[in-house]
Amino acid sequence: MNKRLVCLAAASLLLLTGCSLERQYSVVEPHENQYWESTADDILRAESYQDFVNTILLLVEQHDDQGTIRLYLTDVDYADAFTMVKNACAEVRLETAIGSYSLEALDFDMQELRNSYYQVGLLPTYRRTAEEAAAIVETASSSAIYELLLQAWEEGADRLTVRYAYLAEERESLLENIRQLQWELETGRQETPSDAQTEEGETPEIPEIPEELPEDYVPWEVSLYPPEGDSSIIEIFLRPAS
Repeated sequence: MNKRLVCLAAASLLLLTGCSLERQYSVVEPHENQYWESTADDILRAESYQDFVNTILLLVEQHDDQGTIRLYLTDVDYADAFTMVKNACAEVRLETAIGSYSLEALDFDMQELRNSYYQVGLLPTYRRTAEEAAAIVETASSSAIYELLLQAWEEGADRLTVRYAYLAEERESLLENIRQLQWELETGRQETPSDAQTEEGETPEIPEIPEELPEDYVPWEVSLYPPEGDSSIIEIFLRPAS
């Protein structure tokens, strides 16, 4: 393994403070009392826009195929409540990591009950299976991705999906480092730590990716979720589909 990969792998073993993602979403435990109706085990509750977003995320994290949320709002008419629900569903599907990764669509129906709350029925359509969602690797920092990629490559995995709490580098740097790692792995340019020094005791140069790649070279397919803004899930296909 060359010096670059040694450094990246070593960094992944540290708990880096990194840069906190600007947009934070609450981590909702499946049975947190705050989000469940005391009188109905299968109905969630929300009292604000952010509450509503969090309850939707709870359903998506559990990969539920439907859900019911009672939305308690004060002095909010049906039209405004409907707009709020529509915006929250769009935010979860397009702007959150697990939503943009897992969801194809997020439909809902809404009715007003007793002039005290709105009841919203959610009907998510998933583009990922429950097994794919459960296979996401959780890690504190994006720097752990390089060590996880090395392990996945050695084990012959076709895909690696990682969710990280902190993005420890710019998105462009993360993607470039992954590209460099693929080049080193697939072209056999790695050295073991014992071979990483020349006869004069100098560290050999890291092989650069050529401007013109071989015709049979297929770059890994890498996707970040959400695609725009602050991402916290990355999916990497290490081998093309046969």
